[in-house]
Amino acid sequence: MKYDIGIVGAGFAGLAAGAELTKQGRSVAVFEASNELGGSAGKYEREGYRFQSGATVGMGFEPGGVLDRLYHSLGLEKPPMTLLNPIMDIHMPERVIHYYRERHQWYKEIERVFPSSSTKMQKFYDEVFYAGKLVDQLIERVPVFPPKMIRDWWSLLPMVNQSSLRLLPFLNQTVYDRLRKYNLQNDHLFITFLNGELMDSVQTSVDRCPAFLGYAALQTFHKGAYAVHGGLATVAEQLADYIKANGNEVFMRHPVKQIRRDGDRFLLYSKRKKVFKAGKIILNHSVHNLPDTLSEPLMKESYIKPDKEKEKEAWGAFIIHAGVDEKVFRGTDVLYHQFIDPDHPDDLHDGGQFLLSLSAPEDSSMAPNGKRSLTISTHTNLEQWWQADDYEQKKEEMKNRLVGVVDHYFPGFEQNLDIVLPGTPVTFEKWLRRAQGKVGGYAPTGKYSWLNSYSARSGVKGMYLCGDTVFPGAGTLGVTLSGLTAAKLAAGD
Repeated sequence: MKYDIGIVGAGFAGLAAGAELTKQGRSVAVFEASNELGGSAGKYEREGYRFQSGATVGMGFEPGGVLDRLYHSLGLEKPPMTLLNPIMDIHMPERVIHYYRERHQWYKEIERVFPSSSTKMQKFYDEVFYAGKLVDQLIERVPVFPPKMIRDWWSLLPMVNQSSLRLLPFLNQTVYDRLRKYNLQNDHLFITFLNGELMDSVQTSVDRCPAFLGYAALQTFHKGAYAVHGGLATVAEQLADYIKANGNEVFMRHPVKQIRRDGDRFLLYSKRKKVFKAGKIILNHSVHNLPDTLSEPLMKESYIKPDKEKEKEAWGAFIIHAGVDEKVFRGTDVLYHQFIDPDHPDDLHDGGQFLLSLSAPEDSSMAPNGKRSLTISTHTNLEQWWQADDYEQKKEEMKNRLVGVVDHYFPGFEQNLDIVLPGTPVTFEKWLRRAQGKVGGYAPTGKYSWLNSYSARSGVKGMYLCGDTVFPGAGTLGVTLSGLTAAKLAAGD
């Protein structure tokens, strides 16, 4: 059977694209290599627990948010979820920062934690909210960026107005440059806090993060952060059900091993010599994987140059899925916790800072009675995990380090663990088919690094890209927007 559009990968971007195109009446087939939906925001189940693939906060469900609008347009009811306030607790040596969603509460917390610099920090956050809103107004119009065709440039022209021109100072500076304006560049504690939030959301630090990207990420936390009951995989399941309920297909355990062109259509080769046909293709399995998927002629046509792509900085993730007795966290109703290693507070990866997400106590789908499901995730350098000689030793050492840090802040954590399942970039390559275990897209490396983003246009006519390696980047909001951009191009070209 020939489909109008074949979508490779059932992550958030691919499913958002598939749902949008289904709503428009296109015939769509989504191909997923694994047996789970959602990609890096997926789930799996073991011994009565449901584990989220990543320690991911739900964003975009607030009224008018990206996923709120998508659900409304599809006529879907949003899943049960808990609005987070505080969004998370940040556990730092000698203090805990309660990261409140409500702006006035957050400013009071700044006064408590940073009394001598609170006025300057509040002015900095005034700027964050101001510029972040301007960025939202642009990105939510789903532009094709970087523009690759004349029509892409034309579509950007209406966005050049008084509001967008106000963004210019934030397009050629880093977050660190903006901190200098408020004489905050030497406030070590505040920068440690900001680095933690930016590593979690933008994959980089204040000195390397383009200001507009950092501001958009920082203000997004305050628009509405949610713990979705059942995990974000619940959203993926709803989108997949919508696609199937409206006459289209979601093929699980169907890796697309190669894509070739055959006249005016594409051939997708899957397992057991199955071949599917599609007029157009949307690729949601990351740019890292393209050389292993596209035929040589298609790869030569594309804008992606493998040697240059490999030079782009990207992180892996070290992750722990575990069950724990609920009594360990009984003194707090906060579900997300960021930890700074008291012995290495300046390390931004490999356990120096990491995020822990807890299942809500009322969410019985995530853990047995009296237990909580949790996910711990830290950025990690990739190369070390592909040295087979000491792989198991490294994995055990990293697991013990992360568990030890949590136990430092929550005594009794380690002895009350039930099931403990660590994973490395090797795990992500095996189960999520991410080349070398790269996740989270590309790490910004300076004020102009955003100009090197990959567009939704692949360079191959009729083939489009989406996901965390495509503008606007990582996170459920970024990939959902990239999926909607790809869907718009596939429907309109």
